[in-house]
Amino acid sequence: MEYELTYKDKEPEEAVLNTAPARLRKVKAFGRGRGDGNLLISGDNLGVLKTLLGMKEENRLRNADGSNGIRLIYIDPPFSTNLEFKGKKDQKAYRDKIIGAEFIEFLRKRLILMRGLLSEDGSIFLHLDWKKAHYLKMVMDEVFGEENFLNDIIWSYGGRGAKAIAGQFSRNHDIILWYGRPGHIFNQQAFQRRVRKGEAGFTKDGEGRWFKTSPRGDYTDSSIEELGKTGRIHRTRNGNLRIKYFLKEDGDYLIEDKLVGDVWDDIPDAMHLSDAEKTGYPTQKPEGLLARIIRAASDKGDIVLDAFAGAGTTLAVAEKLGRRWIGIDSGRLSIHTIEKRLLNLKGTKDPSASQKKYSAPLRPFSVFEAGDICTHANGLNVKSACSFDGKMGECVIKIKGIEGPELNGQGLDALSSVMLDFDFNGEVFRCGRAYTAEELKRSGYEVRFPAKKLKNEIMVVYSDIFGNERWYLGKVE
Repeated sequence: MEYELTYKDKEPEEAVLNTAPARLRKVKAFGRGRGDGNLLISGDNLGVLKTLLGMKEENRLRNADGSNGIRLIYIDPPFSTNLEFKGKKDQKAYRDKIIGAEFIEFLRKRLILMRGLLSEDGSIFLHLDWKKAHYLKMVMDEVFGEENFLNDIIWSYGGRGAKAIAGQFSRNHDIILWYGRPGHIFNQQAFQRRVRKGEAGFTKDGEGRWFKTSPRGDYTDSSIEELGKTGRIHRTRNGNLRIKYFLKEDGDYLIEDKLVGDVWDDIPDAMHLSDAEKTGYPTQKPEGLLARIIRAASDKGDIVLDAFAGAGTTLAVAEKLGRRWIGIDSGRLSIHTIEKRLLNLKGTKDPSASQKKYSAPLRPFSVFEAGDICTHANGLNVKSACSFDGKMGECVIKIKGIEGPELNGQGLDALSSVMLDFDFNGEVFRCGRAYTAEELKRSGYEVRFPAKKLKNEIMVVYSDIFGNERWYLGKVE
């Protein structure tokens, strides 16, 4: 390159590529099907990305069309805010404490490994705000090649206003950098805009049809003749020829289909999410934003990777849109939030059509832990009693209380979920039934299931609102 960004402690690329791979241990499986399915990985993404590179080298990351590698990477990393983020119930989510040159190098290392993971026609979207996006633009040019830079997307979400004493214009946008390899997938996107009838640029013809016009452009004389037969030609007062585009009507409004450009001002931020979409995880992004990115830069059956999975929006939307997915995060709250979100996808809205409901069966996914992580060795304890209801033929687990170092006397209100494996194999928890906090409260913290489901040993996994778990193994006599 003719130029590059230099800073303290920048490592040679060869050293980054020699990162030690993380050892992955499968701990949970959800849904029915063979193999690991989609992957949710708990751990530091640097070593995990190196492990995924090994999988690619073994041709184990194959898209539906047979190509090898990740088709689409989207990452929404920490923004170098020097802040700590918490969930809606004051749970620790993550610490965004890496700042300055250390932050730039932190991301650069991971971007180098992600470059190797991309398929030959893959894309990567890097989501940042105004503080570091311009530094990372130079890093992205260095890692992925300036010639592969496609868009500097402005997500203008608005709605936050500005204080009169701020001394600056209000900051109401994020920046998304898009780089794509030659032959990358691009599916043009459009959105609908509502305009009042009679606004400038919109006209009604003699047959009562509302339309807008555009210049003739490259239309040939024969094409113009065909368009004229269907009433698609409009001549101005000056005799200029323009092409008509008819609009749908909705009462006093017209519905205009517009192609998406590089300024996205039609997707509100997470402050305006519906209750059904909210997870309580901080810095959650709206499904509409990820739906646009995933639809634009991938096809069904392609693999989508999010290495800073957070609230799991990328994974949930990829699931709904028929993509395969891999998610990585190092936070307990993130992994727990994603598990719950995926298990409760039914009944949530399809981001591509607000009136439709997502009802497809959840495809299999597996949870892996990197290195020596153990999510259930954390001091969480559950008091419960088991019994058999002979009249109903059901096993009953009555949950009496939970205790843990982070609970501060919150009691059963801190219980987030209960999951059951009716035939635990001693290695991997295979979820046969999951109960949400709302279901547990309605049942008086009593879990019931048909006794005939039991095989040999049952594993019960209790989770609190912080993402802590306690696994209890019981033998069927």
